[in-house]
Amino acid sequence: MKNKVLILVVAIMVCVYTNGFTQLKKVGQSGMTYLAISLGARESAMGNASVASVRGVQSIFYNPAILAETEGFGLVVNQVTWLADTKVYGIGAAYGLGAYGTFGMDLVYMDYGTIVGTERVDKAIDPRGFIVTGNLDVQDYAIGFAYAYAVSDRFSFGAKFKIVHEDLGDAAVAVKELETVGQYEYEDRHWSLNHWGFDFGGFYQVGFHDLALAVAFQNFSGDMKYWSEIFQMPLVLRMGLSMDVATLFMPENKEIEINTAIDALHPIDYTERVHIGAEFVYMKMFAVRAGYKFNYDVENFSLGLGVKFDYAGYEGTFDYAYTNAEFFDSVNRISVNFAF
Repeated sequence: MKNKVLILVVAIMVCVYTNGFTQLKKVGQSGMTYLAISLGARESAMGNASVASVRGVQSIFYNPAILAETEGFGLVVNQVTWLADTKVYGIGAAYGLGAYGTFGMDLVYMDYGTIVGTERVDKAIDPRGFIVTGNLDVQDYAIGFAYAYAVSDRFSFGAKFKIVHEDLGDAAVAVKELETVGQYEYEDRHWSLNHWGFDFGGFYQVGFHDLALAVAFQNFSGDMKYWSEIFQMPLVLRMGLSMDVATLFMPENKEIEINTAIDALHPIDYTERVHIGAEFVYMKMFAVRAGYKFNYDVENFSLGLGVKFDYAGYEGTFDYAYTNAEFFDSVNRISVNFAF
């Protein structure tokens, strides 16, 4: 029976993947897309096949249901060197209360670096056709509050409520066409938004070795609007499987793990995608990882390393990930996890 369930789940994921390429690409249908950027170095190194394989406090960014495994207090800090000289930072913390569940909180901040503002003018004023108006102060951040509960030793669920803020600064817009052809009356406006969103997740240990099935519904929100443009957060439905395949061939082995994972994604702003990844762990101390993301215009393969440390009696892990990015410099991620 368990094998039949596994075959059915894999078949559904394959169908989602193959059908996705026959559809038109849905682009430009979401905003605040920094919320879709993978933050964790371990998860990103495994091709972001993370919905069932993520562990610890890092799960607050991927699948809040897995937060239920947290014992005591945990903290994670992430830095992503993203495309075009931008960076993303993610900080998460969680505290497990045993039978009462786990509470967590996180902050995601997008750093756009220096953006120079310009204004188009007649070439009689400036031969370049524009003038520099100064640097733009653009802000994007999200604050999340999560809760997870273990219904049994095999099933847990979780949810996260997030408050998002975006400030694009001041910009003039044409509000009226004047009698002179090509001339308009402009009005200065401050462009900013405050909104809300939800993540939901479920995690289930199938009972066959450590095979796990998970699902997450991320960035659910109502409509937001800038002037006449209406959009939502980058909503995505993720389904995934994870398993340490070393338990199949070396059941008595305690030194080696070969963790594998696969995710199928249905995003609001693109066709279906598939992530695959693997991790080789030795003595629960050192890890080597690799992964691949299918149906992406920029990102594809990824690699990474991880090491467990013990400092002043506190355990933690340090993880690094490299992701190849077509047409751009490669993406680098660093994560540090602490358990108290």
